[in-house]
Amino acid sequence: MDFNSDIRFAAICDKNGEILWNTKRNNVKNMVSIADTKKTLQRALSAWNERSKITDIVGRGLYVIAAYEKIKRITIPLNNNHILFISVDNAPISASKKKSYGHLVEMGKIMSIVDFVNSAN
Repeated sequence: MDFNSDIRFAAICDKNGEILWNTKRNNVKNMVSIADTKKTLQRALSAWNERSKITDIVGRGLYVIAAYEKIKRITIPLNNNHILFISVDNAPISASKKKSYGHLVEMGKIMSIVDFVNSAN
């Protein structure tokens, strides 16, 4: 959260979808309840398990971004069958734009932190 002010919420869950750690930006109200976020994480875990079936063909999955009008939700597999979940603002780049599909997420910075954490485990 320190390097990107657009990050609203972050959590790490285990292979059962249980949230082990989470944090939320102080001035942000959660759009989605924790209960619904847990359901999302359980679906994400199931999807990552399915993706792992083609790892030998396409390589290890790095991340998935689901973009909505108001937020982006990112899931990143970690070591030990854990998942990092990040919710990011998807506000228009300019207030003058009538329609926006959101701005880019700085995945390079996020993945460099993930690589560092994974290498420590």
